[in-house]
Amino acid sequence: MKLSKFLLPVIAVAVFAIYLSLFVVKEINQAIVLQFGDPKKIISEPGLQVKIPFIQTVVKYDDRILPLDTLPLGVTMKDNRRFDVDAFARWRIMDVKAFRKAVGSGGANAAASRLEQILNAELRTTLGEVKSSALLSVDRVNLMNSIRDAAKEKASALGVDIIDVR
Repeated sequence: MKLSKFLLPVIAVAVFAIYLSLFVVKEINQAIVLQFGDPKKIISEPGLQVKIPFIQTVVKYDDRILPLDTLPLGVTMKDNRRFDVDAFARWRIMDVKAFRKAVGSGGANAAASRLEQILNAELRTTLGEVKSSALLSVDRVNLMNSIRDAAKEKASALGVDIIDVR
């Protein structure tokens, strides 16, 4: 009888400690294990993982291609015609450690806000150097690729890859 009074709480504490030390990374996620805020381990493979309870925390990020829809932006073209440009982009987190360092605990929402600023700046820069007729010609594809490449270069500092801009 006395053994069960002692053994039951020990088993309960052990089960609770195991519960706190295990976590699952899904196929659609990447995870970073933080120890007192410092990155210790990056996990990109799905499955059951282990962490030190109370000392390490896990932050999960989406590993899928994410949308970014910008608000309409007024752009003045080279021939002084003004257009409202509605653009969207597709992006993905490539470097979780750099992403965490760049956006902190804000996650995908903070990154989307910064990516929108980058994309809007590149839209203004690129479209401000061409005439309005280029938007309605076959050069439009080259313009989109130019905007994507310039934005991709700046967004790499955030640990993300811009896949497409339209």
